Amino acid sequence: MDVDELFGEGMTYGRSVDNVKSVIEMAKLEDSDLHSFSQVITFSPELYGDEVKLIYVSKDMANSLDEGDCVYLRGSEDEPVVLCTKDKTYDFKEAETSNNLFILPNLTLSKKCSELSKGDRTLTWRNVSGQFCKYFELTEMRPRIQKLRTVLQPPLTESEVKERNAAGKSFADLSECIQASEIELTEGLNALEAVQFECDWFVLEQEYQMKVLSYLLKLFSENSWPLDCVNKSESIETLSELVNHEILSRVFDIYCAPMLGGTSDQYSLDKDKVSRFYGDFLLVDGSSFALDEFLDMWQKALPEGIKADISHLDGLAMVIDSVVKRFTEASLPNNIQERLYVLFSAREKWSVPELTPFIQPLTTPKLNVKALLTKYARPVNVQGIKYFCAKHGK
Repeated sequence: MDVDELFGEGMTYGRSVDNVKSVIEMAKLEDSDLHSFSQVITFSPELYGDEVKLIYVSKDMANSLDEGDCVYLRGSEDEPVVLCTKDKTYDFKEAETSNNLFILPNLTLSKKCSELSKGDRTLTWRNVSGQFCKYFELTEMRPRIQKLRTVLQPPLTESEVKERNAAGKSFADLSECIQASEIELTEGLNALEAVQFECDWFVLEQEYQMKVLSYLLKLFSENSWPLDCVNKSESIETLSELVNHEILSRVFDIYCAPMLGGTSDQYSLDKDKVSRFYGDFLLVDGSSFALDEFLDMWQKALPEGIKADISHLDGLAMVIDSVVKRFTEASLPNNIQERLYVLFSAREKWSVPELTPFIQPLTTPKLNVKALLTKYARPVNVQGIKYFCAKHGK
């Protein structure tokens, strides 16, 4: 049966209540089974074109958008685009559907239909303003923070701070070029131990950071403060003539955390982080040391009360046959397969704890370190200990 036979020749779809009742009977339904408020769907003469795109979002994201939150698309010409909310980053890819998707801006939903269904059947017309067979789907991903280290180069020097002629990047600048949400970008800056100076962000030159940290550690020692209870305001006030206030305060916060159960001005020194910085400072590019020799040199450089441990250099160094050399996670490729190739070329087999600091930055909400290793590497058992090696190696 064609449209004209169903509705009457020359009639607009569902023009009368009688037509609708006729359709209900043909569908072998009872009029009482349906809402008396009926909506007749017609197509607008001009449907939306490429100026409108559909994105499938989660209920939580939809609710946040209803509350006024914003989302941002980020990516340069040589990067795949991502979508960022205030706290998460999503892979943003086009998908197809076998069923057409219609946009009906004024459609009345079921609950409201029930409220409007009082008395005899009534008709109202709704226009389809868009028809789509493609949409964008989102997959939560880790932010692409690795680029941050490059963007913040060259490092900020002591002379630039004193002369106030440094040119860094504002947070807005970084938001434009780093594919991460604002919260994730802030976390990335903290992980990189970046500093904010005169509204711009920088990484500190290593020698300058060592100098500022040494001032602080010397002050703690001179005041006979226990390392788990040091005073921030007194430290800043005492050293403010030697170091810029912003830099000094930031370096203090990098290596000290609020003391558990203490006052607002009492902090505890993060001994492991201090140890890591000193070890990193000593292990320059291209150098290698006998492990025992390096541990002895490292320990002598550290202030009293802080103990060196090779585990503090996870992601910064590698030990092979009792020889330690610089091997940083930041220098590895960002592709998981390429990264594992470099790792297994440097050393034939690794335990999961040894690999974790090198693989963790490439994990996703659905693939943790073990899942990535299971997918792209091969497990071997050596004297009851599980290791991973190249998937297609010997």
